[in-house]
Amino acid sequence: MWTIRCSHLLLHLLLSFTCTRAESDRLSSEVILKGVTLNIKPANTVERGSELTLTCVANVIHSGSISTFVFSFFKDFNQHNTVNISETTSDQVKYIISDARASHTGTYQCDVRVNNQHKDSSTEKITVKGMQTPRLRVDKFDVNEGDMVRITCSAKEESGLLHFIIKDDFKEIYQEETTSGEVQKNHSLKSVGMANISCSYLIKVGSTTISSNDSNVVSVVVKGLDIMPTITVLPSTEVIEGDPVHITCGVKGTSHKSTLLLLSKGSYILQTGKTPEFTAAVLANNSGTYECSVLLNNIDKTVKANLTVKELFSTPVLTITPTEVFERQQFNVTCTSSEFASERIGRHDVKYSIYRNNQRLNSSDGAYRTTAHTKTNGNYTCTAQVNDTIKWSNSTFFKAKVLVSKPTITVLGEVVLGRSFQIECYSDTGSFPITYSLKRNYTKPNYIVVSRAFQKAIFNASIMSEKEIHEFRCEAQNNGINPALTSNAPHATVTVPVGKPTLMTIPRGDAITENEYVEFLCFVTEGTPPISFKWYQGENRRPVHTITVMKNHSTYNVPMVKSVHSGRYYCEAINGAGIEKASKDITVTVRIARWKQVLISGVCLLCLTGLVIAFVIRYRANRVKVASSNGAGIWTVRPPVLDISEVVDVDEPEEPNVEYTEVLHPQATDPTRVPLRQGTDTVYSEVQRPTSGSSEEC
Repeated sequence: MWTIRCSHLLLHLLLSFTCTRAESDRLSSEVILKGVTLNIKPANTVERGSELTLTCVANVIHSGSISTFVFSFFKDFNQHNTVNISETTSDQVKYIISDARASHTGTYQCDVRVNNQHKDSSTEKITVKGMQTPRLRVDKFDVNEGDMVRITCSAKEESGLLHFIIKDDFKEIYQEETTSGEVQKNHSLKSVGMANISCSYLIKVGSTTISSNDSNVVSVVVKGLDIMPTITVLPSTEVIEGDPVHITCGVKGTSHKSTLLLLSKGSYILQTGKTPEFTAAVLANNSGTYECSVLLNNIDKTVKANLTVKELFSTPVLTITPTEVFERQQFNVTCTSSEFASERIGRHDVKYSIYRNNQRLNSSDGAYRTTAHTKTNGNYTCTAQVNDTIKWSNSTFFKAKVLVSKPTITVLGEVVLGRSFQIECYSDTGSFPITYSLKRNYTKPNYIVVSRAFQKAIFNASIMSEKEIHEFRCEAQNNGINPALTSNAPHATVTVPVGKPTLMTIPRGDAITENEYVEFLCFVTEGTPPISFKWYQGENRRPVHTITVMKNHSTYNVPMVKSVHSGRYYCEAINGAGIEKASKDITVTVRIARWKQVLISGVCLLCLTGLVIAFVIRYRANRVKVASSNGAGIWTVRPPVLDISEVVDVDEPEEPNVEYTEVLHPQATDPTRVPLRQGTDTVYSEVQRPTSGSSEEC
């Protein structure tokens, strides 16, 4: 029992110690970074060579031991331009610039990172005054023109990226960027005299660039070479075409093995070597400036001579007249030179030749005449020749123009009376430009000029009757000499819009008997088929029948008319013109069938006959009375003779005389009335009723 209690106690103590230790570790590692400060010592502006101390201080609060801080110093707002990084448990770090240079000028900032916390300091501007004056030196102070000189410019005490500039007097001869603080350049001095060489450098600080002072000036003496090119033109610098000319390039002075002579005209090299020369029977295009150059040690010395070659005769000019030639028309080709060297030749000394597609033509003294045709098309050129001197004219392309062919007239689209449509005029052949005109009887024509292959001559037109379509004609012309060609009449179908349709019934009449056959005929007096007809009944806008036919009429058939077919009817017609027109309304009344009429008449007649018979019987009954006394009496009487034709057919046999007996049942009698018999009739007479007593029996 004691052992168990001790075990529980030890476990409890162990858990308590572990939790206390974890809580202590958590509290000891808790750090809050409140801010970062950057301090500059001794000042933000210092002289070159000073020592600068940049101190980054982290303002933190904590609850125990301090975690590791990461300090970073960077320049000119660029965290990638980091100049120092330190990891420490201290809350501040120093970055020392022991020997400040101009390249250290800029805007500095530091940041601190700890336990996923990060803060930047404010920025501080540092300015370092003063730059090292660069030093220049050369390996030679006395050279010949064209010799190479090694130039060295250095500023070893500066740091960072330096941009060096080397100058010869005020002319820049070289630039280079380096971080080594020194540049070298091999430079060829070509100008005879004194070369004054100096250098300087630039440093880029942020968005600005600062420049150093100029270096020392080094003077180099450049001596000229004892060589000079020469050029000779024989027999003279002014000659006439065909004369032989000899041009020689040479050199005077001390000869060197590496000396190279070059004879050129413009950018074209004629000859190179030790003694280059040019010999030819010159032409006018040989006139120009000739140069003789000597090349030695990167030195180029040149002498020039101008050669003027007068034309023996001018370049021939080829002319084709007239300027526009149609097939089957005559044209002339001439070749002439306008100028001659009269001191050498006369106009008759020049011989001309004319060529077509490089084949010589039979021409007489520079003239050629022929008829234009497809075979005469091509490139024409000519030559003028005196002795061995031949000159070619420029090439001229000739193509005979093709007369326009008879035009074709085409109607585009559908032709509808009263509407605008288009007519195209076209000729299969003919050189441009072609003038097309659309004519219609004696009206003023319309003109269109077609100047390229894909352009079309399309005219707008309209007609008011079908025959007017045949009045149109196209005319085409592409020259002012031949008359215009006229097309045939166009072939086109003319669509006539439908006229107002008429609706009627067959058989005619507004009243139609039930169960009869009827046709509703709808027709138009004008309109081009196919025509669509529609029939409507009443206010319903859905047609009861629709049909399209190739004629100007159609019918809607009702085999057996019913009462439902009564009402208002109209029809509509439309064709390809797209104009729909409606007829006037007609009203149809459907009468009942004849057998129904007979049946109804018979029934009515029977009913009438029954009523008449009943009336007669009632009438006779009221005419015969039998009086009786004491409630009983019997009398016999013959009824009056009636006109039996009123109730029966006269063709029936005459009824025999019959004695009618009427039995009167006993009934109370009026004491004031006494029947009196007169003949066969009974007459009632007023009598004095006794004051007392019963009625008397008759």
